[in-house]
Amino acid sequence: MTAKSTINRDLPTLTADMRCGQVFELMRMYESGPALAVVDDRDRPVGLIARHTLLQAFAHPVTYALYENRPVRLLMNRAPLTVDAEETIDRVSEWIANEHPDAVDEGFIVTADRRYLGIGTVLQVLDSSVARARQQIAELESARVAAEHANLAKSAFLANMSHELRTPLNAVLGFTDLLASGMAGTVTERQGEYLRDIQTSGRRLLDLINDLLDLSRAESGQLDVADARVDPARLIAEVQRMLAPRAHAAGVEVLSQPDTRDQIRGDERKLLQVLVNLATNAVKFTPQGGVVTLGVSRTADGGTALWVRDTGVGIPESELDSVLAPFGRGHDAMVRQIEGSGIGLALTRVLVELHGGSLVLDSAPGQGTTAQARLPSGRTLPADLDPATPEARQPGTSDPDLRDALSAGGCGR
Repeated sequence: MTAKSTINRDLPTLTADMRCGQVFELMRMYESGPALAVVDDRDRPVGLIARHTLLQAFAHPVTYALYENRPVRLLMNRAPLTVDAEETIDRVSEWIANEHPDAVDEGFIVTADRRYLGIGTVLQVLDSSVARARQQIAELESARVAAEHANLAKSAFLANMSHELRTPLNAVLGFTDLLASGMAGTVTERQGEYLRDIQTSGRRLLDLINDLLDLSRAESGQLDVADARVDPARLIAEVQRMLAPRAHAAGVEVLSQPDTRDQIRGDERKLLQVLVNLATNAVKFTPQGGVVTLGVSRTADGGTALWVRDTGVGIPESELDSVLAPFGRGHDAMVRQIEGSGIGLALTRVLVELHGGSLVLDSAPGQGTTAQARLPSGRTLPADLDPATPEARQPGTSDPDLRDALSAGGCGR
């Protein structure tokens, strides 16, 4: 939707020389607008006179007498928010929230080819946002029903809808907070109706998101582990090679530290994905000049730990659980707007748990992070295991599709 959908075209325009008393009478005639636009002889806006500004000036007999016969230019806002009719609602919302909070009370001017079209208001922006949210809810619901009948449709739905869910929520929740803060004054009955609509739409969107998460968990539960003999040192070397271009571009050094020659009984493809996800995450959150180390070690109980250690920004203890949750992202990732969908660590944990293991994070702000995929002792195979045994059978290791997919899609927290 665009700013064109938010305007009231029925309001008259003013000239800068019009007397404040005349403007006051017009305000009484047109109760629907929070402000009137002041335009020049080419119908181009030069200012905006807000209803509350004029009422405040006329509230006292002294100021009434002072301004009644004076030109409206003395009271008008000479730099109101002015937007093109084709500007998106999201962009208008950002301007109001970040640069023109005065538009909450007095509205904004909408133009086409710099000529006046009408006055837009926050309530009309909210109305458009709610209407769009309702439309997208209907579209998402329809897509969800269709997705239940085909796994391919489910994947497309999850991939394509995540951004579309965030866009309406940003506008809806942002303006809800703005109104709740009192910047718009006392909430009227009409504003209350809008707020209730927003709350209903927001709850529905959150319900749809929860449905998506449930669907994702159900799909993850259907994954099988194709056990074979896996060489962790070779996996580490493969991940190093795959990450080399990205690490070089980020100015991060990637090292390896295999502390054991033990082998693993597990799904080579899934274990490679575990290491790629952890290593990609580490590179992403390590500043230029930092180091990421990949290793494998024996655990105290005889199991095997695949681990990735970085010298990055670290994670506060209070956020360790949240970053492991689906779509969970740390505060630093959001503040710095680091790319990522928030599902990388959640998916990694599921893949490790499929092997009967656990994903453990050890981190603190400014001290880097160590992520360990700990596998149970039953999956540790001594390096000298007889190659004739079934456990020692090893699949091919150079799968181009796997390398390409994981190097492009190693997703972070």
